[in-house]
Amino acid sequence: MKKVFLGAATLALLSTSAYATKARLLALGDEVEDNYYTMDDRYIFTNASYVNNYGDMVVLEYGEEGVGSGSSTLDTDGDPKPMGGFFKKMGKFTYGVYLGNESNVSTSLRIISSTPTATANYLASADNQIDLFIAGQAGVNWGASFTYASSERNVVGLDGSTNNEMDDSAMAIRLGANKDNWEGYANISLQSESENKTTGNKFDGTLGVQVGGSYTFNQDTKVYGTYKTFSWDQTRLTNEEEGEFSRLEVGAGKEYKIDGGMVFARTAFQMLNVEVDAASGKASLDTMNLPVVIGAEAKATDWLTLRGSVTQSIYSNADSKDLSNAILGGASNTLGAAVMANYYGSFTNGETSFENTTRVAVGATLTYKTVNVDVYTGSNGEDTDSRVAMKYNF
Repeated sequence: MKKVFLGAATLALLSTSAYATKARLLALGDEVEDNYYTMDDRYIFTNASYVNNYGDMVVLEYGEEGVGSGSSTLDTDGDPKPMGGFFKKMGKFTYGVYLGNESNVSTSLRIISSTPTATANYLASADNQIDLFIAGQAGVNWGASFTYASSERNVVGLDGSTNNEMDDSAMAIRLGANKDNWEGYANISLQSESENKTTGNKFDGTLGVQVGGSYTFNQDTKVYGTYKTFSWDQTRLTNEEEGEFSRLEVGAGKEYKIDGGMVFARTAFQMLNVEVDAASGKASLDTMNLPVVIGAEAKATDWLTLRGSVTQSIYSNADSKDLSNAILGGASNTLGAAVMANYYGSFTNGETSFENTTRVAVGATLTYKTVNVDVYTGSNGEDTDSRVAMKYNF
């Protein structure tokens, strides 16, 4: 699977936090994959140079299989995937390995490219994925990582009997640097392939690049920008088709110190475009969003840290055009419809604002000596989700 990571930016004080899990990110109103604001060890998947900040630790994210068909599964707050990593300092260098950090963005594009029927199945997402990191200091903090995933498997079709022979592989590199109040990064896909050899359905990534950077003013205000582009070829029902995905985000945030912690406010301008040039006609989704996030994090006692946030879009717009051409099977394509909903798309053509954007999230960290346990719960008025994770410092 092609791995392309969106850029992110953080506030200076948050960058010194000892906490580092998806549970913390969500409680502070951020995203678990494309986190643009909160600094913790998850940020190394955006800018590999920050591995320098996170040596001598083990991180474990609790989860099961995720939600999906078994061949292609998504990481959600209701059904999270397990993953974890190990990082160690050695003089001026830090190295590490992370297992299972599969990308929901890349998985979503494979789901869009699939032809699920009674006997077929969704194209396989990455399996047995490993990320290798190395970072050091030489005038600036630098870092690099290499992503590799490969698997061959037989997956039972949606009818429960037909076997589908699946093959997938991926390679990517991340390069980054930071110093004082600036940072920059470039993450590049080297290979991305997923094929159902039984049906001939195929996904072949052709280009994937993500670049970004940020600058901090007065140690408490940061501005950032990031751009990601991703294109692929797909074979569906013997038809040769093409797809493109792009996302642009620019944002800013400010932090205010309080006793034992901080309060923050941030906003961003986000644009997303997805297009599939399908045999049945072109499909496209264009969105614009201007979210505002207000939150806080502070130590209640030596062993308890509390955090929370509220998020709402003050402007949003989604323009859907013939998305049934991209999502074969329409609403009956369960995972395809779920992916479309995640990006606020609709099978009904036209423009609409995002619904139910107000979300409240709370979380806590329980600390015992060198062990931190993070918990999170959040609600958007319809669903309540939760996450649990652990970090061990040695």
